[in-house]
Amino acid sequence: MASDRKYLFIYCLILFLLFLWNVPLLDPDEPVYGETAKEMLATGDFLSPRIYGEFWYDKPPLFYWLEAASFSILGISTFSARLPSALIGALTVLYVWYETEKLFSRRTGFLAAAILATSLEFTVLARSAVTDMTLTAALTVALFSFVRQNYVPAYIACGLALLAKGPIGFGFPALIVALWLLAQKKFTLRPIMALRWYWGIPLACLVGLPWYIYMTAVHGQPFIDTFLGYHNLVRFTAPEHVGKDHWWLYLVVLTAGCFPWTGAVCGMLTRLRDFARDPVKLYFIVWAAFIFLFFSASSTQLFSYILPMYPALAVLTALYLEEIFDGRRSRFFTQLHLFFIAITAAALGMAPLTPAGGDFGKYGTVLVLLLLGLLGVRTFQWRHFRTFLLVQGALALCLTIAAWTLFAAPVREAFTSADLSMRVQLTEREDAPLYIDPFYRPASAFYHDLYGLRMPDELTPSEQVPDGSYLLVQKKITDDWSPEEHAQWHIIWETPTASFLRKL
Repeated sequence: MASDRKYLFIYCLILFLLFLWNVPLLDPDEPVYGETAKEMLATGDFLSPRIYGEFWYDKPPLFYWLEAASFSILGISTFSARLPSALIGALTVLYVWYETEKLFSRRTGFLAAAILATSLEFTVLARSAVTDMTLTAALTVALFSFVRQNYVPAYIACGLALLAKGPIGFGFPALIVALWLLAQKKFTLRPIMALRWYWGIPLACLVGLPWYIYMTAVHGQPFIDTFLGYHNLVRFTAPEHVGKDHWWLYLVVLTAGCFPWTGAVCGMLTRLRDFARDPVKLYFIVWAAFIFLFFSASSTQLFSYILPMYPALAVLTALYLEEIFDGRRSRFFTQLHLFFIAITAAALGMAPLTPAGGDFGKYGTVLVLLLLGLLGVRTFQWRHFRTFLLVQGALALCLTIAAWTLFAAPVREAFTSADLSMRVQLTEREDAPLYIDPFYRPASAFYHDLYGLRMPDELTPSEQVPDGSYLLVQKKITDDWSPEEHAQWHIIWETPTASFLRKL
């Protein structure tokens, strides 16, 4: 089994690192983390995060520290910005294997790790310079440790989760364990005291709280109002992006994010009632369901938020597939599996993107996905366990390579501003103020040290921007301007998504 873990770890490194540099950091989140870590190195201040030279209270510092360490070793680049997430993702896969094996069996551990590593959302976020993978790793250690009654690593991991994201590092494990005890009708004094919280909470605070104490002492009310007030309370109760919060959003995210295991996850849902009779399996049900329902109720919703439920989902799905491999359940999964592979292939074929290689590249990828889907069904029916997992791994790798090679150009054009800021830098300009849309400003700073001035939130060109100023702005904003506003600006150049203007 040690050699199997080694091979899976190598596979994870290939899956998470291959062509990682092909697409620049995606606006707006990835460049924010990259630029903040870059400024940490530049200032030598690793406690008070900054962006554009101003203090930045958006997130705790753990992921910034990891990125800064990567930058100091490998230099500042797209690859080094994303490397911490990739390494943490690969280590999380191995950890899930080890812990699941202890709870269930060797094969369940292997299968759960393989499912987690190759699930599309996990792969995408392991290839992203955002904090979600770091948080997921910390919560995974905490939650596995609680169910296995390893309380020292459980509480240390809670402290690290507090440094990765904020109060949910304490809140999620506490609520999940409490709900699990309630579901078993064991929320009584003895089981609660058995959690060793009386020394565990101080241990978690010893790990996670010193940074918060420092920030409160140094920055005072602005830190409290911005970090705790806005980024934790307000964003849960009020949508950050109006009109983009929907109760059904994470159903769609989960359907796509579980590829190529969506069929298996759907089949697993039919077994939840029976699984819930086992206290340990019930724990993973509560873990996954709590995170899904919590963020479905949140007013601010991003696809990455539900990533911490994937380790629990992988374990439950592994248990379901084991029953089928052992001949104890029907093979309903095979029809579902092929259905979701076909849906994914069809969506890729209909995507309004022109990849490298044109239609040949796009439809060639569609054909490969369908053939691998068919092969996966056949190997599953023949009960070739390892061959089936190899096919699933090939499916995940095929889709990842296609996304970061064939589709790199359209993604780069639509979702990154690294090229836009380079074009601004190369455009001959007079010595006049440069205003940059907040959406484009992080990448402009990270890639080209082009900081500019923040574009006013409510842009009224005639009143808020001096004559002669330059402006890099999203085209969808200028499309809403009145003819009078347009008349005050000269278009220097435009792309399908952006405009570079100068005020007359």
